[in-house]
Amino acid sequence: MITESRLAVLHLEDPRIRTLLELRKDLEEEVDRLRDRADKLESFIQALDATIGAGSFATADTALGRTAEVPAAAPAAKVARPTPHAAPEPPKSIIVMNKARDLELARIETSDRDLRIIPAAHASYDIKRGAFARFFVERILGLFQQEDRHRVENEEIEWDDAFDFEVRAEDGILEEVVVKNYGGESRLAEIERALRWALEKTYRAR
Repeated sequence: MITESRLAVLHLEDPRIRTLLELRKDLEEEVDRLRDRADKLESFIQALDATIGAGSFATADTALGRTAEVPAAAPAAKVARPTPHAAPEPPKSIIVMNKARDLELARIETSDRDLRIIPAAHASYDIKRGAFARFFVERILGLFQQEDRHRVENEEIEWDDAFDFEVRAEDGILEEVVVKNYGGESRLAEIERALRWALEKTYRAR
């Protein structure tokens, strides 16, 4: 390893060292830039995977909705839509661990149709970082919210039954996420999977 004092001596002895030092600095900056770019690309890939998966569910729901309709010749035989209140989900508590299963990241508490995401006491999450803001909030929670708004517009559900959420933070650090009408086990599983990835990327110890 070349120390700063040694570099200074070399700089005095050979003017070419100055050019090499500038090149070294440029290379270090380029490495940092590429690392940031790699992190962003990885978050985009995860977002695409989540969107593709969620899109598949939406397509299936739409297809089932069409096949459930009865031809106009027999309007009296229409199939009634199930009510969202018919089968409330039992309360549960889910501990969200990191991929290595050696660090608790957060806890998901469900109650009937709602849920809360509570960070682990030792964890600090910056809600402005891309993995959380762009991926988890915009691509996952935002997508579910948009899907249910379309369902409201199509008179499939009422506004009171639509997915909605609120991110609560203090000084940009996550305190909790509150989700209303999360939509059952399939959405809960997707939220848990995306949350684990996002929190691992933004984790800092308090």
